[in-house]
Amino acid sequence: MLAQIRSASIQGIDAFPVEVEVDSGPGPQQIVLVGLPDAAVRESRDRVGTAIVNSGFRFPPGRTTINLAPADVRKEGPSFDLPIALGILAASKQLTPGDLTAFAMVGELALTGAVRAVKGALALALRARAEGCRGILLPTENAREAGVVDRLEVIPIRSLQEAAQFLGGEISIQPLRVDTEELFRGGNGDSIASGHRGALPRRQRRFH
Repeated sequence: MLAQIRSASIQGIDAFPVEVEVDSGPGPQQIVLVGLPDAAVRESRDRVGTAIVNSGFRFPPGRTTINLAPADVRKEGPSFDLPIALGILAASKQLTPGDLTAFAMVGELALTGAVRAVKGALALALRARAEGCRGILLPTENAREAGVVDRLEVIPIRSLQEAAQFLGGEISIQPLRVDTEELFRGGNGDSIASGHRGALPRRQRRFH
């Protein structure tokens, strides 16, 4: 099964869109990562595999092929950990979201499955909005920086498990928005507090 995840990468001071394609197929267990990844991206294979297992999921048997498109632009940094992991879960049918392409996703994964901060959150959020995304999933530590971007749902994520539960409609996470006028006046800038999470009633576990 093929899963497609929207992400982005920093190039200079700007960001460019990246599509993370994950295919789970038969054969001996093997992970193939293509699309001009640098060393930090290549190392994601080990981080992601361990994070998936430690988050209560299973790493799929067989051959897992991961492509970072466009293939002719070099990809740098660990920010693809989260989209790669979610792509693997979707391709192996452990995650069945309503619309996987509605959100861009970035984040480094710890071996425990926790999500760590990445660089360039503002540029990544601006790129997500420019690409027509409904929102962006990114580490909690980056949410306030990205929250200044209007017309974009900024979803703070603390772990791989939480991201999967949100995309699967099992929990709700309130988007964080920053009131820039209040920020310039010296307030704390949070017009909607981050971190508001709760399980949805079973009949309401869907995207609206």
